[in-house]
Amino acid sequence: MKSRERINFTLNHNEPDKIPLDFGGNQSGIHIKAYKKLLDYLNIEDKEIFTYDFIQQLAAPCEELLERFNIDTRYIRPLGGMVKIDDFELEYEGKYVGAYDQFGCFWGNNANKKLDEILYYDPVIHPFEDFKTVQEIQEFNWSDGKDKSSFEGLRAYARKLHETTNYALVSAPTGCIYEYTTFLFGFSKALRHLKKKPELIIAAMEGLLKYWVDYNITFLNEVGECLDVLCINGDLAEQAGPIMDLRTYEKLIKPIERRLSEKVHELADIKINYHCCGSIPQFIPHFADIKYDAVNPVQISAFDMEPCSLKKRFGKKITFWGGMCNTQATLPFGTLEQIRMEVKRNFECLKPGGGFVAANVHNVTAEVPAENIVAMFDAANKFRNY
Repeated sequence: MKSRERINFTLNHNEPDKIPLDFGGNQSGIHIKAYKKLLDYLNIEDKEIFTYDFIQQLAAPCEELLERFNIDTRYIRPLGGMVKIDDFELEYEGKYVGAYDQFGCFWGNNANKKLDEILYYDPVIHPFEDFKTVQEIQEFNWSDGKDKSSFEGLRAYARKLHETTNYALVSAPTGCIYEYTTFLFGFSKALRHLKKKPELIIAAMEGLLKYWVDYNITFLNEVGECLDVLCINGDLAEQAGPIMDLRTYEKLIKPIERRLSEKVHELADIKINYHCCGSIPQFIPHFADIKYDAVNPVQISAFDMEPCSLKKRFGKKITFWGGMCNTQATLPFGTLEQIRMEVKRNFECLKPGGGFVAANVHNVTAEVPAENIVAMFDAANKFRNY
């Protein structure tokens, strides 16, 4: 069975010949520092190392590494990624160094640090922080989702991969609605508004929805016929559970996020892989109802996210994408044997009946030893057969 068939087989909840493996996405990636150590460890040369995600400082894995790990996916990435930050010189804003994105959020870190000491960038300047009315949000100079400049050369690249390889082609994230309001207002303020001034959050989500609908129309017109999976972001939870009352999610957030999913499915015959970190069991039935086909990164270290339990409760509703090894504990700090045994157990829990794409649980962080990464993927290859 070839990679593309394998991915689509499991997304349709059938058992393929092997568990499909993913590596190199925005939530299954690797920090550039860990990547360079991994290349050295495996004696692989990458002459064109680059970060495809400025914020998370993620490196694009080279083809030789992807083949070494038998990865079934390849990514189609617009210039700048979801948060559009193209080639630029870093800016200094007060105590921060970083860059502005297309919505006016400034992603920064401590300006007193040496640049090579900065591991990632956070949203530290929020363009909606002082907004008090819906009118201010509606009159905001929203970025143009119809801008095609980010997609230059992408059609030919996607077509070539589609026609000359058998890999499953996956998009970078092409949407982020509620989560992005936490960048526009600031995390705490967005949560307060959700409770006390929901009209502000709704107005912001409507503005974001229009942008992402236009973006997906433009993007899928370019490459939709080649893609197998499209990714959407939407963190709604943290380690212990949802960050808002579930009734608030159902009333305010779910209907707007559903409209983006419906539009994507209308535009292309494609599966949606939705990103939501943390403890998400309460959301999974809603994700399935919205017509998300898969959910990542399956943060098995969070509350109520034990893999066998997840599979038993929700395995027929949604595909789990991730879940390979605890990125917060076992992967960075465990022994090689602990890593192997954890991968084996998680596979045994999540593989029955299909509906499982294995990947690192979110991104491999800078401190993870190269030998641990190799142990994880070697174990995945050892235990992936059905």
